Amino acid sequence: MTSKTSGLFCLHSAVLLFAIAGLFGKWLAIPAFVIVIGRAGFAAIALSAFLSVKKGYFLRDYKLKHLSAFFASGALLAVHWTTFFYSIQVSSVAIGLITFATFPLFVSFLEPLLFKERFRLQTVIQALLIMLGVSLVVPVGNFDERVASGIIWGSVSAFTFALLTLYNRKVVSTESAAQLACLQNGFAAICLLPFLCFVEFEMSSVDWLLLVILGVIFTALSHTLYNFSLKAVTGQLASIAVSLEPVYGIIAAYFFIGEPLTLSIAVGCAIVIGTNFWASKQAIKIES
Repeated sequence: MTSKTSGLFCLHSAVLLFAIAGLFGKWLAIPAFVIVIGRAGFAAIALSAFLSVKKGYFLRDYKLKHLSAFFASGALLAVHWTTFFYSIQVSSVAIGLITFATFPLFVSFLEPLLFKERFRLQTVIQALLIMLGVSLVVPVGNFDERVASGIIWGSVSAFTFALLTLYNRKVVSTESAAQLACLQNGFAAICLLPFLCFVEFEMSSVDWLLLVILGVIFTALSHTLYNFSLKAVTGQLASIAVSLEPVYGIIAAYFFIGEPLTLSIAVGCAIVIGTNFWASKQAIKIES
């Protein structure tokens, strides 16, 4: 496979795993930040085990300024995931995923400014089409405080993920995708640990098992695939691809937890898929 094609394959595989991860927000009846601690913590452990096989690589020396940058990105990841799961918990999987899908709009405007790249009008058009698609999923007729809260927190999640994507694009060219994911997950868990002193909760053996699965498969693997894809695709293209997350997630939520799948939702998903296909095909054509 070409570099662009393999990058897209890794990108879409990561997006599928990202989408299913959203269901854990309903399966786990514990605070959102606790879910993130478990998710990030087990992901960091799994990635550390993998990287330890590469003798000397994982133990490479980092200057303090590099570690502080990774800590900052880990904190950003912690905020993104916490707001994402909280959005799902207070509303629904569909609302959390749909509002998160607005993140291409943030990337479309931020990336040309941060990377001094040519501004492409078609990228904005694609992002607006995504907005149209996802808007069809929001239950306007049943709009209440629960939905509004989900949208607000989901939008915060979208903005922080846009910032994280642009940061990763900047550093991924000089870092192993797995190492980057390991450091960011580790620091994300560390950032949230102090908050455990302020809440009380109980966890069953099933909860622990779900957290391990969420951390190893739906985080360690998906995060590494996503970071690796950024070696071959731009942040804007990645943001368009991630717009498929609500499509996958809503379908998974329909089958696994019984959330509704209406004609309006289907039309919105179709618009998102069509826009994604347009952007992906165009990117391969430009790079070939």
